[in-house]
Amino acid sequence: MIIKSITMRSIRGTKGLTLIEMMIALSLGMIIILGLTSVYLSSQKSSQTRDAIANMEANARVALSSLRQIIEHAGYPSVYNVPLEKPFHSTEDGAIDTNIRCRGGSELLVRPSSIANKYTIDSAGRDRIVVKYMADNPSDSNAEIISDCSGSRVPTECSADPNNGMYNSMQAIVYNAIYITTPTGRHVLTCAGSRNGVPQPIAEDISFIQFLYGVNSGSLTSYKTASAVEIAKQWESVTSVQVAILVRSSGNVLQKTESRTFVLLNQNINRNDKRLYRVYSTTINLPNRNRRVL
Repeated sequence: MIIKSITMRSIRGTKGLTLIEMMIALSLGMIIILGLTSVYLSSQKSSQTRDAIANMEANARVALSSLRQIIEHAGYPSVYNVPLEKPFHSTEDGAIDTNIRCRGGSELLVRPSSIANKYTIDSAGRDRIVVKYMADNPSDSNAEIISDCSGSRVPTECSADPNNGMYNSMQAIVYNAIYITTPTGRHVLTCAGSRNGVPQPIAEDISFIQFLYGVNSGSLTSYKTASAVEIAKQWESVTSVQVAILVRSSGNVLQKTESRTFVLLNQNINRNDKRLYRVYSTTINLPNRNRRVL
């Protein structure tokens, strides 16, 4: 009986949470949960932004590295030292001849579906450049350049080799056109080579590209658009190329649409969306043209 009495008194002395106390506890819990959620979402957003920037940096590196490798070949005279007056194909040259046959007559020098009707031109932030160089004989142990930008080899009979290549060595020109394509909304830096019938992608999310051409005049170099070089007939004096690209994130990153202006070289580009954008630029010297000038 004594035990029972003590137990009942203990039960009667126990109090539960009041409604106010429960509401305060729930409110504090909600504040903590909301805080944790905000931190998580902010962390996720920061991670998404970091990933987007990392991908943009990677695309820019691939694009600029490829551009440098291709453009540096401009004006290459082959190991046989066949003179090439102009390092780039422009409108004054007319259409690329797609009917030239190599030694023996069984092989066409240029496969037309990829490179036909391509010129070095200005195009409102979507410029195009067509690089020209002579092809070495791939069987020659001294050969340096034996393919176009897609990696397609130039056959021996189509090379500048005076003994085993083209009957007229000055016709052994390889063409590489670099430009931006937009298949299904994607922005792809693309290269079309004279030996490959299908243009090949270089890097994605390259939205705009601009080239300026360094014209050498004594000790001075002035950078001009393709149109200005064409009008002044100065292609033979071009010894370097400035290139700028506008790279975008592959998807939306910003919280809301933003209107922004980006400057390439001397071209303003307006964007109005939720993507991130970055401008990357470099100057590419043309070793074959510099040696020629000297």
